[in-house]
Formats: sequence, structure tokens, C-alpha cells
Amino acid sequence: MTEDNKQNHSTYLKQFSKFGLLSTNHAISPTIVLIGLLLTGLYPLVSHANPTSLLEYTPYFMWIILAESWNLSGGYASLLNLGLVGFFVLGAFVTGFEMSMGFTLFPALIFAGVVGAILGFTLIPTLRLRSDYFAIGTLVVPFMLKPVVEVVFPRSTFSTPPSEILNPVQLYYLGLTLATISIFGIYLMMQSRIGIALRAIGDQELASSSLGINTMLYKTIALALSGFLAAVAGGYFIQSISINSTYFENLQYSLFPIFMVIIGGIGTFEGPIAGAVLFSVISYALNNSFPGTSYDILLFSIVIMFVAVVLPKGIVPSIIKGFRKIGG
Repeated sequence: MTEDNKQNHSTYLKQFSKFGLLSTNHAISPTIVLIGLLLTGLYPLVSHANPTSLLEYTPYFMWIILAESWNLSGGYASLLNLGLVGFFVLGAFVTGFEMSMGFTLFPALIFAGVVGAILGFTLIPTLRLRSDYFAIGTLVVPFMLKPVVEVVFPRSTFSTPPSEILNPVQLYYLGLTLATISIFGIYLMMQSRIGIALRAIGDQELASSSLGINTMLYKTIALALSGFLAAVAGGYFIQSISINSTYFENLQYSLFPIFMVIIGGIGTFEGPIAGAVLFSVISYALNNSFPGTSYDILLFSIVIMFVAVVLPKGIVPSIIKGFRKIGG
């Protein structure tokens, strides 16, 4: 790209931001979210609850990371990845394998994230497909990975070695740290040139391409970073459960993050957080009240249908719009 083209490219991005092409960004001040995360960090210090009860919050952090992962590609760049479970389970497998080879948790998580990003790069040929065909193409990724993983890895089930299992407090703060990095890492990136380009591509890809934005490059970045986060989420969650190859067929780790983002507000800063917390609260309450049932999935499905019909932009944008009306 010549110097003139670079200047034109920068000008076009500013025009996108100025004239409303980035209208999907309904972000309130991230200060509120930061305060919420700080209070979450103080909770184990000020509460008198049994430290073991902190394990209940592990899924909360895992779902937030997965929701942020999908929102990066599907919410901002409109890459409807239906195969997120493939990245998630692959990350868990790699983390478990690395720790079984003697690595500690943190290097294993980083390596799992890198493998997830590499898997994202392998999907580059599918980026030339239309959005609906791209979604179908990603849907088969977990089913393709299952036999490959079963051949590559020496065993089909992995769990954290006893020597590497974190205590509940350590696991709580690790999850909080990973969720915070996911939230604000993506937030800072979306304020950059990359983020502006991703929003422009998500809103008007053809217009963005005609104005000189390298859509293939930016979509590749979004897919790779999304894969990195999803793989790290899988590596974190292996501290709580044993992972086997049948999890590649468990599409809830693909579909639930999408539903969370849609409910909270797709392509927004707060949407993935609100959707993930809402889902986790509903799931925890109903599973405790009605163990062995699927009432949580039933209620969550009803919430999704309600939001799709009544609040199509999601809960967070609708609340913000309501406050703006009240404030005149």
C-alpha cells in the first residue's frame, strides 16, 4: 500500500466512525465494568463463605471468555463462527497434554491459545465464502477435529494432573484475570485502527473493501484472536472437568456463547458480559433447584425468543436507549 493509499485508508476509517457506519457500538463507560470486576476480586476477601464455594464461579468466567471470543468475530466482524466448540475443546486437550508432559498451567494455557490461533489461520480459505456458507463451513470444524485429535494425542481423555490442580481461590482469581484480559484486551483493540476496520467490515464489507480496507487481513486477525481466547477458555475449564473427544460433538459450547451475545447485545462492549452472567445465574439457580433436568436450557431458550422478538438489538442497547429517552 502506497503512502497516499495509507492516508486515504485512514481517512476512510475516520469517515466510517464519523458518519454512523459504526452504529453497532453501543458502549457505555467501561469504568462501570471495571468497578464490577474490582468488586468481584474483593468478594473472596470480604465474604465469609467456604472457599470451596468459589468453584461455582468457574463457569461464569469461562462463559464470559467464550462470549467475548465469539463477539470479536461474530459481533464486530460478522464472521458467524458456529464451530467455537472445536477451538474450546482443542485448547483443553492441548493444555491437558502439555501439563501431562510436565509443563505448568500458565505456559500450557499460552501454548493452547497459540494452537487455537493457528486453527483460526487454517480457516482463511473459508473467509472468501458468503456469511451463510462460512457459518456452515465452520460448523463442521469440530467434527473434523475429533478424529484428528484421537489420532494425534496418545489418549482420548485429559484432566489436570493432581500436582497442577489450583485451589478454589487460585482458580477463582485465574478466571477473573483471564476474563478481565479478554474484556479489556478486546475493548482496547476496538479503539485502535484494527477495531475500527473490523466494525466497518461488519457493517458494510463491500463498501469497506472498495474504500481500500484489506478485509481479508482484518477478518483473519479477528478469527485468530477469537480462536486464541476460545482455546484459553478450554484450557482454563480443564481445571474443573475431564475433557474427552466426545466434547467435540457438544455444540452447546458453540451455540451458548452466540445466544449470550445476542441476548446481551451483539457487537457491543457490555453485551457478552451481561449475556454470560445472565446465563450463568439462570443455569446455576435452576440446576440447584431441579438437578438432573434441562429447565435451564428451556428457560434460556424462552429468553432468547423473547429478546429476539421484543428486544432485537439485545438487552444492553435497549436499556441504554431507554435511559437516553428518559434523559431527553
